[in-house]
Amino acid sequence: MEKSRKNVLEEIERWSKEIKRGAASLAIVAILDEQTAYGYEIVKTLGEKASFLQLEQGTVYPLLRRLEKRKLLASEWNYDDPTKPKKYYKLTADGKMALQMMTETWSVLSDELKRLLEGADAQ
Repeated sequence: MEKSRKNVLEEIERWSKEIKRGAASLAIVAILDEQTAYGYEIVKTLGEKASFLQLEQGTVYPLLRRLEKRKLLASEWNYDDPTKPKKYYKLTADGKMALQMMTETWSVLSDELKRLLEGADAQ
């Protein structure tokens, strides 16, 4: 039985990572729709507003660079403190459009999964 439980826990861990990976872009774009922010602020906001999506800086920064490369984000350096310059990110027009489409897709997926799970409960 212990081996079975270990297999289940390993599968849940893999599944959770995949869910987080898929939701991370949506979460970051949603945060930047509300405010311009630098990387560490985004990490902190994720931790405060979405505990399931607590992501390490090593995960967030590459994702920010990918979203910027795909033109969903734009960035600007702030040198108010020359010893600690900060790169602030904001949504572009394409980013706002992507947020809307991602939100709609997430909503449909969530509704469909909810119906599937309610059907599973009825059995």
